[in-house]
Amino acid sequence: MPRRSLRLVLVAGFVLALATACGGGSGTTSSTTAKATTTNATAPVKLPFKATFSAPSHHPIVKKNWPITVNVTDLSGKPIAATLQMNFLLGTLRVGQVDNGKIHHFTGRYHENITFPAAAVGNQLTLQAVVKAKGKTKKLPWAISVVNR
Repeated sequence: MPRRSLRLVLVAGFVLALATACGGGSGTTSSTTAKATTTNATAPVKLPFKATFSAPSHHPIVKKNWPITVNVTDLSGKPIAATLQMNFLLGTLRVGQVDNGKIHHFTGRYHENITFPAAAVGNQLTLQAVVKAKGKTKKLPWAISVVNR
């Protein structure tokens, strides 16, 4: 089996074994906002909401809770109803999902603690939060590299 295929199989295996637990998050220090999806190459779509993803770092530690937060507001800053699904990507390929692909319904703010197994160490992944609100979708990517400390 080619080395790249073996690595993909190993990453897919670790993602399937990924254990997560819902709960309250702690303070966050970093955040990212994804760019709006475009309908064609020239005009960006104006989304009717703002969505942000935050986590304490890009390097979660094996077997320790890694708190994440997703905030969704209308353009004036008022919390709105939204749904969230989170995927693990290897490049552009989806190799797994948080909470087995569960769609979370919330208003304004969503917190969760994610715990990574030892098999996740050394893999360059992207955690992609897919937020849907007001009939539109926004994808929020967060690069991660799990560490063993």
